[in-house]
Amino acid sequence: MKEQNYRKGDNPLPKEVTETAEEVLEETPVPRDVETLVFERSRPDLRRLAENGFTETAGTWVKTILFHEGEFAAVIAVDPSGKVSGTVIEVEMEEEYLPLRTPSNNAFVNTIREEYYDLLKEIKDSCFIDQLYESDQAIRLHEHLQSSFGDPFDHPFAKDSRSTVYRDPGGRKWYALIMRIDYEKLDEKRSGKVEIVNLKAREDEIGKLICERGIYPCYHMNKKMWITAVLDDTLSDQRLFALADTSRSLVVKNTAPKAINEWIVPANPKYYDLTKHFRVNRTAEWKQSVKASVGDIVYIYTAAPYSAILYKTEVVETDIPASYHSSHLRIDKLMKLKVLKKYPPELLTMKVLRTFGVRSMQGSKHVPIELKKVIDSLEEIE
Repeated sequence: MKEQNYRKGDNPLPKEVTETAEEVLEETPVPRDVETLVFERSRPDLRRLAENGFTETAGTWVKTILFHEGEFAAVIAVDPSGKVSGTVIEVEMEEEYLPLRTPSNNAFVNTIREEYYDLLKEIKDSCFIDQLYESDQAIRLHEHLQSSFGDPFDHPFAKDSRSTVYRDPGGRKWYALIMRIDYEKLDEKRSGKVEIVNLKAREDEIGKLICERGIYPCYHMNKKMWITAVLDDTLSDQRLFALADTSRSLVVKNTAPKAINEWIVPANPKYYDLTKHFRVNRTAEWKQSVKASVGDIVYIYTAAPYSAILYKTEVVETDIPASYHSSHLRIDKLMKLKVLKKYPPELLTMKVLRTFGVRSMQGSKHVPIELKKVIDSLEEIE
């Protein structure tokens, strides 16, 4: 059997579901869009797809995988948007195995279905990057909150891993709750699912706020103190982030002592060799991409050929005016960093960082708590 003999068409029975894939397999088999369940809130890593045998044509990545002792072949396709589809072929007949997606209590059919599901999970683990949310704007809001404040977040509802709450680190009060709901719960003229965020607002401003496009009376919370904003780019990021910052300011105690924040900031030797700079200097002015304060700790993640955290630094000055714009970089202000420690490049690699939830270093990030514990345990390297 050759891969090019088979082409994946549209999923014959696409369906919006809320159960997890594990629950689907445990129930009496019914038609399901299993691929959507397995790959929800994840995106493909093109480098990993290539490394794991996927071939690319016109932006779509395809791989044929034999399973069940070669009797079946799964043709998996990842389209340019990242959506995964799959067809299972019965090799001897060279036909699609239709029982996979039709009701059946047959033990053999269930075995093939489970093996296919395990195959999809292996692909996700080896070729995809987990995302906390589905919508790009929800991801950008999360990144804003983490890079600006680094506050704890968690899933407050026992049976709902989609909903995420962000809290005041002192009093543990909520100031943002991101959920995925039916759009019609906000607007009866809309359909489908949408990610939303509930934010606290000043009571005397709520009447005016809900007149803005993309903002609604709060869903499932006190409408006198909270609003709901849809995370589908109806609101600009600038407006959304301002609302989120205001929400946080209404619950965080200003009298609390200033906490020392710790950040991971990327450096690319292709544009500036910070390693070479630190060989002869103990301080450096660097792009200020976070709301850093004097005394905060900044770990410098240096890209290839190192791909690891190399330095621990302390912020000694912030908000230094700057004006540099190019095709790959924009700098409006700088912060001054003082080197405290240097780590060997094999110690805090990207592979290690991924185990603590740092999936990539495309921008500055707050240091995860468990990673901070590991770094704090390291011996000082002169």
